[in-house]
Amino acid sequence: MNKVYERIENGITTHVSIREAMDEVNHAMMEGKREVRQMSSGRTAHWIDYRDGRTVRMTLVDAPAPVETDSEGRRIVTVKGKLYVVSAVTPARPKVEGVPSWVPEAYVSYWSGGLLGQPSGPTRHASASRRPGTVGRAIWDAVNR
Repeated sequence: MNKVYERIENGITTHVSIREAMDEVNHAMMEGKREVRQMSSGRTAHWIDYRDGRTVRMTLVDAPAPVETDSEGRRIVTVKGKLYVVSAVTPARPKVEGVPSWVPEAYVSYWSGGLLGQPSGPTRHASASRRPGTVGRAIWDAVNR
């Protein structure tokens, strides 16, 4: 099975190639060391705390299985025996003085799978703060595996 790094930056999980992960680690150690507050690097896990407030954790894992998507590139997941169409993750943004709106935590939008995997019904949102056992929390967990 292929290996990749699971990269978590401030709660947002992505998968990057080994080369991309090593490039970031090397940059943090060499050219970009003035941008780093603290760092630890081992054989299969690395963490970097940047001075600008970002925290990056990278762990070597098996590559995930291919993801099923619809014609517009939205992910299709099955939760509790039902199909759902899920948007990309909307990252959290910090509150800034003078800006009337902000996103306090990362979330995804989702719709019922409807006919042939096409989104139907109202737009709902799922996030990590949803109650365990709910559809919203199960969708969030499925997207962030």
